[in-house]
Amino acid sequence: MKHEKKNASIALRFRRLTRKNYGAFNTMHRVINIGTLSSLALACAYTSTVSAQNVAASSPERNLGEPDKELTGVTVTASKTATPLNEATRLVTVISAREIEQTPARSIQELLNYVAGIDVAQRGAQGVQADVSIRGGSHEQIVVLLNGVNVSSSKTGHLSFDFPVNLSDIERIEILRGPSALIYGTGAFSGAINIITKHSTETSLYAKASAGMYRLTGVELRGAKAWSNTENSLSASRRSSAGYRANTDYELYNALWQTRLNLTTEDKLDLQLGYNEKRFGANSFYTTKYPNQYEHTQRMMASLRGNLGAEDWRILPVAYWDREYDRFDLVRGTTFGQNHHIVNNYGVGLTANFTSILGTTTIGSEFRYEEVVGNKLGTPRSNPESFYTKFGSRTNINQSLEHTLKLDKWLISAGTLLNYNTLLSGTYNFLPSVSVNYHPLDRWSFVATWSRSMRLPTLNDLWYTDPVHQHGDNLQPEYAHSFEGMVKYQTSHLQAHLSYFLMKGSNLLDWVKFDKAETRYTSHNIAELTNQGVEAGLVLSLGDYLPFLGASSRLNLDYLYMQQSHYAPHVAQSKYALNYLRHKFTAQLSHSIGSRLDALWALRYQDRVNQNNPFATLDLKLDYHLSKQLGLGLELNNITDTQYADIAGVPQPGFWLSGSISYYLHR
Repeated sequence: MKHEKKNASIALRFRRLTRKNYGAFNTMHRVINIGTLSSLALACAYTSTVSAQNVAASSPERNLGEPDKELTGVTVTASKTATPLNEATRLVTVISAREIEQTPARSIQELLNYVAGIDVAQRGAQGVQADVSIRGGSHEQIVVLLNGVNVSSSKTGHLSFDFPVNLSDIERIEILRGPSALIYGTGAFSGAINIITKHSTETSLYAKASAGMYRLTGVELRGAKAWSNTENSLSASRRSSAGYRANTDYELYNALWQTRLNLTTEDKLDLQLGYNEKRFGANSFYTTKYPNQYEHTQRMMASLRGNLGAEDWRILPVAYWDREYDRFDLVRGTTFGQNHHIVNNYGVGLTANFTSILGTTTIGSEFRYEEVVGNKLGTPRSNPESFYTKFGSRTNINQSLEHTLKLDKWLISAGTLLNYNTLLSGTYNFLPSVSVNYHPLDRWSFVATWSRSMRLPTLNDLWYTDPVHQHGDNLQPEYAHSFEGMVKYQTSHLQAHLSYFLMKGSNLLDWVKFDKAETRYTSHNIAELTNQGVEAGLVLSLGDYLPFLGASSRLNLDYLYMQQSHYAPHVAQSKYALNYLRHKFTAQLSHSIGSRLDALWALRYQDRVNQNNPFATLDLKLDYHLSKQLGLGLELNNITDTQYADIAGVPQPGFWLSGSISYYLHR
């Protein structure tokens, strides 16, 4: 990409991203001036300011073989308050649609493996199931959102990624590293992941068929059409495999309907309806004592979200519902240890932003009701039905207030979240947060953030019992104080960041054994835990320096180092909280080979504290563009055939080869 000198007196509307209400830009409702950046953009949620690296600003449907363009001196949302990119106060990794298309990943979980700050502990391959955590937190301590709507499982974090989205549906993924209760509520104890889907109708039809080793097959279809003042899309997919070892077969289904109603140029309503279903062999997923496990899950969801208002004030109302169905066989094909559960989550919320000469004020409110019926969770029902003999429920209410002030080279943001939950006997919790950004020079910025966070026990934590698990009594929320200091440097060809983080947690929740000879893990508050570490990242655009690699060639380097100390008296064995990544390094090199062939190499190195040996994997994705409409793909995962396990007793696949053919029909 050629470098163009930024002119501060010119403001141009960013044609593509201004139409994405739930993305990094528009939820902020401020003017954001962005210079020429090959892979950097600003990401935020509501009005809390955050920064992002690793962003390729692609069109909603990528023009095959063309480099990303259109990031020169732009204004993304009209407002009276301007916030330059390098004055942002949060660190976010953004994975764009183009990057998703280039990577050799077949699922969101596999895609997240290429981010050093994220720990993806996979049980089943290719999106069957994985525990995803951020910066040493557990898989229960993150919030997962779909277009800004909370889709995290209230039953267990194991199921938080059971939602109806294909990789081809995604415009970008925003990963907020570190506690973010003020932005996303109490569940965002160690971070949040927001999946933002495409709404554009530029590509009216997309189709993809794939096949590979272990009888892997897959098909995806996506259609989009603009009608009157609406933009509509429908996508559906099916993937299956016989499995890479005994009892790892799977079938996965997704369907997603989206309609955007454009009331005016700036005012919009978004409707999304989705269905996800998974059937899979779960060989030793939850315990090696019973290797022949099996699981069948379903997720149905619906949401309506608005973006309404004027230049100096905006409101974002939302209403949503999702239903989780889960049937688990401890021994496949038998009723021994069998679980049957249905969870319903209902939520409404309203966020209001007000901008004046004094800054931007945000007021937020969310009401969420969760209920479960089944044979394991809750208390006995007065009128049991079939398997559904128990019932449990709780209500969670969040109220937030935040103000952001810009003073010359300083950006200061402060606020608090007030939380109430019906299971806490009238207890109210205040979760304050303060962020400061000092921006002395165009290319440099320095950030410091402090916040308090909490997480409520999941429904499984509260009530689940089986032959190898026993729920604890009188479980309490877990709390943490967190600090982060960060320095960022950016030019048109290079972006870099270095961050130090510290989290001091108390009352941490985990499944533990107090004696290794015990046959059951018990959910328990295990006292105190401190995580601290550093993250470093570098994005280098190579096209101008090494033109033979292609104009859009890029090198991404990402590194995490973390150490943990804890005080957990009498705990002999921890299942999750004390299992963390000590080192993680990722490297991605994307380049072209001639005019039609693109390649991306992805290296991942991990050293986990409870593993005897660290390991590394190397993946490769090759894309051959027959035309702008037709492409061939070849995915070579784990080229080195490395033998490894993210979770003890659950080995992951070795070398896995697959291929695909894709077709785009543009209007």
